[in-house]
Amino acid sequence: MRLGVLGDIHGYLPGSDRMCIDFAVHLTATLAVDAFLQVGDMCHYRSFARAVHWIYGNNDWPDVVRQVETGERPLQHFHHIKTGEVLTLSHGTEHVRIAGLNGAFDDLYYDLDPEAERPLESLAFFGRADVEKCLTLRHIDVFLAHGCPAGLGYGREPDHGVPAIRAILDVVQPRLMLCGHAHFFREAYTVTSTVYSLNQLQDEYYILDTSSWTLERFPSRSLV
Repeated sequence: MRLGVLGDIHGYLPGSDRMCIDFAVHLTATLAVDAFLQVGDMCHYRSFARAVHWIYGNNDWPDVVRQVETGERPLQHFHHIKTGEVLTLSHGTEHVRIAGLNGAFDDLYYDLDPEAERPLESLAFFGRADVEKCLTLRHIDVFLAHGCPAGLGYGREPDHGVPAIRAILDVVQPRLMLCGHAHFFREAYTVTSTVYSLNQLQDEYYILDTSSWTLERFPSRSLV
């Protein structure tokens, strides 16, 4: 299986007036892949030519998930991965299990009561209860996060390098963890997992080959 992988979708392609979200739409129509994964901060919401499976980041509006599910905003091929749930993508005899953690980390909101009404500004950040949902997962091939695991050299802890995401990495042990939010590409390893921090779409996009579990990088300007 070949999966397109998109980092944060902010702003415009360098040296142009082309919005990155419009470039993302273009990629879904032109890349020879089976589906796409996106790691949060989509920022603008469109219909796509192929399935895009995404989590939301701190610059997203989480209510768009409800709007799409109810048909209030009828977007095509726009699929949200809920925190702690497993999506299985199949192609022939191949099956890839994908999960994710929605939102970024902020210690102001981490211990809010999940049953209480939350302030609007907190909705795009995850809490302890969200992490606990993820810690029960097993046999995950690809885990999506909007932030990087702490202790692997990603810096700016606990913003870019987040202890709670490191806990998920250590307990769930996904084959791959794909991370947004930091806006740079870096590869790291644990005994059980490979972790990729992804650059923004304005700089590059990726194709994941799940037969070899290799991630190939492509400069975004190559299709402009």
